Amino acid sequence: MSAKSEGLVLTNVRAGYGETVVIDNVSLSLAPGATLALLGRNGVGKTTLFSTIMGHTTMHGGSISFNGEEISKLPPYRRALLGLALVPQEREIFKSLTVEENLVVAERAGRWSLQRVYEFFPSLARRRKNRGDQLSGGEQQMLAIGRALMGNPSFILMDEPMEGLAPVIVDAVLDGLERLKKEGDTALMLVEQHARLALDFAEDTIVLDRGRIVFSGPSRELAAAPEKMAALLGVAGR
Repeated sequence: MSAKSEGLVLTNVRAGYGETVVIDNVSLSLAPGATLALLGRNGVGKTTLFSTIMGHTTMHGGSISFNGEEISKLPPYRRALLGLALVPQEREIFKSLTVEENLVVAERAGRWSLQRVYEFFPSLARRRKNRGDQLSGGEQQMLAIGRALMGNPSFILMDEPMEGLAPVIVDAVLDGLERLKKEGDTALMLVEQHARLALDFAEDTIVLDRGRIVFSGPSRELAAAPEKMAALLGVAGR
């Protein structure tokens, strides 16, 4: 994961909330169309790292660039306009709006249209007139991903998209992510508590501990070393 002018590049990033530093000296890069898993125990800074990339925390040092442009001081909406998108852990859909209204409100010109999102997640098409609070957890997750796609991003951050979902829904969401991966025009960075699932999906992996990167390399390398995985994550095969 060497630094490239294209894609997302973090260099020695220190950030947190107010004066509190949560992530410290984090450097990583992700090329266009690539996939990266972000693993670590609860509370080590994974969500804070995503929030920092999107511009929701206080930067204390380092730099963030996206497709060759320094974005460390840009507000979140400017980062979104450049092609960064976040699917938050809480999903944060508009529960009083219909599925279709949730999607249209995020629409920007590009290859992703309402029809294409419906083709991607057929269950959303069937529920297009239902309000957000009438959807199951899995449907809400699909809607959150679909809403992100409607902004036509080139880079999507997904914070625990499988959390709390039934196995059959996990399979449906994973199928969608695999299709995105195969298309190769959207980079995906994934936080996931189920390490094996994340390692199977992403080409590369980083592991955070106390706000610092303690592993960075090919996912297959970590998957083939259960003792190392257990030491880093506290789990061997979850």
